[in-house]
Parts: sequence; structure tokens; C-alpha cells
Amino acid sequence: MVYMQPAKPYSYHGVAEDVVRLRSLLAVGLRAADWKPPHHPTCLNLACGRADETGVLFEVLVGTTAPIFMLGLDLRGAEIDEARERWGCTCAPGQELEFRSGDAAQIDKMQSLPPFDFIFIRHQNFWSTVGDWKLLYTHALAALKETGVLVITSYFDKEHELACAYLQTIGAERLADLQHPHSRPLKDAPGKSVDRRLAVFRQSGALPEGSQLAASPTL
Repeated sequence: MVYMQPAKPYSYHGVAEDVVRLRSLLAVGLRAADWKPPHHPTCLNLACGRADETGVLFEVLVGTTAPIFMLGLDLRGAEIDEARERWGCTCAPGQELEFRSGDAAQIDKMQSLPPFDFIFIRHQNFWSTVGDWKLLYTHALAALKETGVLVITSYFDKEHELACAYLQTIGAERLADLQHPHSRPLKDAPGKSVDRRLAVFRQSGALPEGSQLAASPTL
């Protein structure tokens, strides 16, 4: 397979290997959730920072050449600028990629956003500024299409369990929850590792007959 290549090298050592491992983890998680992206999916990468995983999201969702709309959103302007420099010129014809600086917890106020098939939050920090993260999750779940999924990854187990518990209290159904067997430990943060856990959610409730998510398994 020819992978989507960044136009600018990653800023930190080890990131390239991390995103390769993330590609496999995402693919396994979506299979476990029995979810396949539709033609021309809409994707939102929330609190994306430098959006190092952009190429991986393209590859997992559509390959490298199929149509897709992807939006990366983060409050930090410098990181968004770096994301644009790295990925802004890497798309194939028919693919749309945009990075915006904005508050990921306030997406309900962004009137131009479409409903999304796939929302990704990498290394969520539910343990920090809990009120902001509750808003972010609530609005993210509401921004999903009925057949869409919300995918999160976490650095450590406790924050993952807190986030999953909160999502379920606001009406999310957990379709898959995976422990990453090859997650890279962080030397300066005992107990943390890169993409240590991954979970897949959808809005709870019945879906239209024939939906790809019907009878999805939970791990």
C-alpha cells in the first residue's frame, strides 16, 4: 500500500512509528464495531493539535484517493498552522481537508458544519477541565449522523474509563473498547502510553433498517 505522506516531517521522534501503529489499531477497532465508512465520508478530528494522524485517518476511512471531507479543529493556532503545512497539499482530487482554529467544545455554535460520519478525538483529557470535556463530548455526539461513530483514544486507563462512563451517561453506546498491545510508553509519565486505549461509540437508539451498525458487537 502507498501511504499518504506528510509534506513536512513530524516534530518529534517516534511519532512516525506511533501513527503506523495507530493505523492498525483504528482498523481493528472499526472492524470490532462492525462499522464501515460510507462513500464520501465526512470526518471531524476534534482537539487535533498538530493532527499528526491525518494521513492515517484518510487511509483507514477511504484509502488515499477516494472522496472525503475532513475538518481538523483545535484551539491552538500554532498547532493548526503546523497541521496545514504538513497536510494541506497532500490530498488527491475530490478530497477536501481543512484545519480551523476554534474551541472544540463549542462546535454546536459553528453553523457551517455538516453532520459527521466519523468523529475522532485522539488522546482525550477528560480528567483535565472536566466541564469543557463534558461539553465537547455532548456536542460531538450530537454532531454525528445517525449511522456515524465517535472514536476516542486515551493515554492512561483511568481517564479512558472516566470518558467512557460519561459518554454512556449522555446516551452513547459503546461498540468496541480495545487495549493497545504495542502502545509506546511515555518515559516522563509512568502509566501513560501513546494511544493506550481506543473506544468506538455511536448514538444510542434504533438505527434505520439495513444500517451497517445493526447488531454491532461490543468488546
